[in-house]
Amino acid sequence: MMIYKPPKRFFYNESEYVLDNDNQVLVLKPHFHKKLSETPSTQFGGFRKMTGSALGDILEVSQYSSEFAAFARICGLSLPVLDRKYVNAGQIIEPKILELVEVALNEKLQRFNAVDYQYDYFKENKLFGGLPDGYAKEKNLIIEIKTTNEKNKANWETYGLPLGYLKQAQLYAYLIGAPAFSIVAIFLKDQDYLDPAKVNVHKRYVSNYTYHVNENQVKDDLNYCEAWYKRYTTAGISPKWKSIDADLLEYLKCKNLDEWSNLYNKWVEEGKAVPENE
Repeated sequence: MMIYKPPKRFFYNESEYVLDNDNQVLVLKPHFHKKLSETPSTQFGGFRKMTGSALGDILEVSQYSSEFAAFARICGLSLPVLDRKYVNAGQIIEPKILELVEVALNEKLQRFNAVDYQYDYFKENKLFGGLPDGYAKEKNLIIEIKTTNEKNKANWETYGLPLGYLKQAQLYAYLIGAPAFSIVAIFLKDQDYLDPAKVNVHKRYVSNYTYHVNENQVKDDLNYCEAWYKRYTTAGISPKWKSIDADLLEYLKCKNLDEWSNLYNKWVEEGKAVPENE
């Protein structure tokens, strides 16, 4: 059987943290907690800032949200991407949708290259950060692009967009000072994820959803998240994990590279993980 090299990781169970199974929490070891606490959040090696995508987990806006996963993320302990097909589809297709938006708005969008901005456009903010997909400066409008399966279309139109997406886009709009934001979604077929470069976006359903920023709501969200962040980073102890965190827990249980390699290859065999060179 072929052995695949797992994604790189730097921290392991019983080295930087321990898992308290009785209380269902992760506890940072003193030396690791000290390092994270003393390194500014704007620098590598400290507690990470809360991005737009983290808000949904912290606020637990759905049954798939996890405060435990949010804590792992700000500590640099999050589960790596096991199958990049959805990420790859987004990276390839989203720029094409931004071009459609530029035509519709008759305006060139400001785009935020991850490398240029070091994955954070809001560096002056010590707690909240991230990268919007686009910004229409003349119209003062944040643009967020979402690639999703066409199976979600009816659900979105009946029940509305996932609340986590709305929280993310509203955060970026608020931070940049825009009064509104648009989420532009393209609904893909299953086969589109196999070779996203060949997708003709003009032959797929694309929908725009525009919202006004609810300032009272976003301020409440930020106040709640700030208190949450201070509580858990000061204590160095996570919120309780839940059943939704099963894969993350298996990852965090690994005590060394050998254990992580064995787990990763088990996931490859089960089809849960797809090696990048495949």
